[in-house]
Amino acid sequence: MIALVREIGRSIDISTLDGITIAVDYDSALRELDRGIEGLRPEERTNDEGLIGVGKAVVVKRGGEIKTHIVLLADPVCVLALAEDERNMEDFRVALAIVAHECAHVEENAARERQFPGILLDQTPAGYVRLLERQFAEAFWCEYSVCRISALLARNEEKRFRENLTSRLNDARTHAREAIHSYRTHGDVERVLQEVGGAALEPLRMASYLFGHLDGISDEECDVAAELQAADPIFVAAIGGLVSQMRLLWNRRDAWETHDDMLVLGRTAFALIRVCGVHAIAQPDGRAYISVPFTADTM
Repeated sequence: MIALVREIGRSIDISTLDGITIAVDYDSALRELDRGIEGLRPEERTNDEGLIGVGKAVVVKRGGEIKTHIVLLADPVCVLALAEDERNMEDFRVALAIVAHECAHVEENAARERQFPGILLDQTPAGYVRLLERQFAEAFWCEYSVCRISALLARNEEKRFRENLTSRLNDARTHAREAIHSYRTHGDVERVLQEVGGAALEPLRMASYLFGHLDGISDEECDVAAELQAADPIFVAAIGGLVSQMRLLWNRRDAWETHDDMLVLGRTAFALIRVCGVHAIAQPDGRAYISVPFTADTM
């Protein structure tokens, strides 16, 4: 692992890497990681409809400095323990892609922290809608930029990224409708926002991986609509808008006026949720007015 990370470090900035934990019990390793900060919620693995996390880059504080600690599940990187002539090269390429992706998070975390000190651990209270806008924006931006940074070390990941996006696009609109139909019975507006948001925004998050990767392996930006010819038009439009915004942010990533420059991505997310049938309007007191208008599509 040390040898591999040194090689990765030739093209990815890992100067703020705190360390790497390789764990058989991945969940315990995440929960028990000393982050150097009191009161933070323990990290958990991604476990979402077939997408199971095997690596995570966790922000930590060491001696007053913000760094990133990588936690890896042992299974997919065990190939590194084998002699070169004993390795399955496909397994090795998977391990390389996983480690390079997490190392790219180290670079991306450091870049934002350097430009906006304290932003990675910012606990400033925010209104409900603004908080969600930031969470959505960070989810999209981080994976787009990290996949773009690590693309040349993860060339074989394109197929997996395409499959993940396709699986999320399939029936996304149907799942959103079903969540609204259920809302007509249970009446919980926060629940329906979460459920419709989950169905609608997962395709956007998966698109962030794919188009970050594609933009990283080519000097020419691909046509988003051409890549999504068979998809639902509302998702094609939303993904196209999101990718255009992320490309603009990438091209001026060292010249953002404020960290809130990325909130445009969160507003794109809320626009898609509104198209799917749930409206969330920020109120002066920080709360949100959430409504689900009756339409022929969502009765």
